[in-house]
Amino acid sequence: MSDNKQNSLMKIYKEDEIIIREGERCNALYKILSGSVALYLHYGEENEYLIGAAGESKCFGEVSMLAGRPSPYTVVAIKDAMVMQVTEDQFESFIIKNTHNAIEIMKNMAKSVVMLSADLDLMADDYKNTIKTLEEKLESAGSDNMPKVIDISDKLEKYKISALNGSNYFKNI
Repeated sequence: MSDNKQNSLMKIYKEDEIIIREGERCNALYKILSGSVALYLHYGEENEYLIGAAGESKCFGEVSMLAGRPSPYTVVAIKDAMVMQVTEDQFESFIIKNTHNAIEIMKNMAKSVVMLSADLDLMADDYKNTIKTLEEKLESAGSDNMPKVIDISDKLEKYKISALNGSNYFKNI
């Protein structure tokens, strides 16, 4: 047994058991030793969305652990899964001994950044189009609500900038 396994907590999750819940802080990275898991947005809700699946030797949970933020997704065992839980204080040692996982983790995080950036761009375009339509309707109706629409537009632009630099614009409102 490697040093990683001796120092890390092993857990077995039964089929359909939740390992990480979206919106909750996860203080560990998990490496799948056997079985498989599925990653969901809005798990168990009407708008549930499967974002991926992972099997043996793959990792999950790194985003929440490294960012110190709530998990962006729910992870559920597809088949009984044995996982190795690696805490933040074990992470450096884990990376040194598992370089292939380090590269995988970086690729996953880069993919997440690209996807989030694309989502932000699409959302910003939707808001711009909605605001433009609203401005046109208010202007043609001779409404005096135009300053409110401009204020909303400015707030959305500030939100986009704060999201891109990792801050939370809404904390300052």
